[in-house]
Amino acid sequence: MSLKYLPVDVEKEIYEVEISFKDLSITRKEIEHDIGYSGISAPEHFSGIIDAVLSRAADKCGIRAGYRIIDIQKKEDANHGLLLDGVFFSPDKIIYPQIKKAERAAMFAVTIGREMELWSGELFRRGEILMGYMADAAASSIVENITDLLHDHIRSRMLESEMKITNRYSPGYCNWNVSEQHLLFSLLPKNFCGISLTESSLMLPVKSVSGIIGIGKNVRYSKYNCNRCAVKDCTYRTRRRPGEKAVVLK
Repeated sequence: MSLKYLPVDVEKEIYEVEISFKDLSITRKEIEHDIGYSGISAPEHFSGIIDAVLSRAADKCGIRAGYRIIDIQKKEDANHGLLLDGVFFSPDKIIYPQIKKAERAAMFAVTIGREMELWSGELFRRGEILMGYMADAAASSIVENITDLLHDHIRSRMLESEMKITNRYSPGYCNWNVSEQHLLFSLLPKNFCGISLTESSLMLPVKSVSGIIGIGKNVRYSKYNCNRCAVKDCTYRTRRRPGEKAVVLK
């Protein structure tokens, strides 16, 4: 899929990417998988609830996605660190080996806006607990699906320059201190893609994803080394490889 990208700041290589809900491959089965029904059937009444949520999701998603490409100025093996545009990141020993051969990095951010979050909250307040839960679960699946598309887009753009990309990594995962969200967003325009940070590094809107992707001639995408990480419910354990066709389950 070829996505249109719009320059925000050409000199700094900052872009937003146009992604619409119709570009996504979200299905009932995917949401059932994400809430724990992988390989087994979800309760029958879940189907109608999930379908009802998905039928309204398009109107409640304000999708925005973008990234900045930055040269890596310096790498420090001893500190598992990277210097990008004068900002030093310490992604820790799980992530660092995966990106230390990178020459450049894509700092990205994705959100679906606040409407799904507000809708889910309203459903909970009205006592429609299951519907609210499914709306929240669908929102999480949707934002990850969008991030997959952005990852694929960056991969395709880099291939034009005969460059490869790594997995994506986010502060808060794989022992990367979540406080470095503030460093990441310091390299992006203020409120980039409509996202802001709290003092505790929580992204607002909540259904947002940010992170880093390594770029270079000698990097590679590989299966996430999940056996080294203690986070058992990490979304990256089941994400597909960028460049693979999204599977639409029926």
